[in-house]
Amino acid sequence: MRAPSASDLAHLARKTWDQVPSTLRKMTGEIAITVEEFPDDETMDEVGSETPFDIMGMLRESDAGHQVLVLFRRAVLDYWVEQGDDLSVVLTQVMVHESAHRLKRSEELVTQLEAEIDASAPQPRTVQ
Repeated sequence: MRAPSASDLAHLARKTWDQVPSTLRKMTGEIAITVEEFPDDETMDEVGSETPFDIMGMLRESDAGHQVLVLFRRAVLDYWVEQGDDLSVVLTQVMVHESAHRLKRSEELVTQLEAEIDASAPQPRTVQ
């Protein structure tokens, strides 16, 4: 199996974002999603990171005033491999946390959003 490309990740992230609770999507408004391999030095300094693998994503405002969710491909993929979760689950976690952080929302809201996501996830079927 090959690692997802930046294009693959952007496509999956867009599909995943469309499944994020509407509560959060309303708070952010329309967002663009981009994928970069690693954060640049300025971004690393901004968040006080020592390694580019510490930052999986960041919600920023573009020069035109639009919200842009930047995902850092290598960090996302490393985390995905370490955790063993479905990639869409990892992307959801990153997008919810980064969006809530940028919007200065509480951890309680993040927990609430995660509960909404868990409740709406398809449950595995059992065979009896």
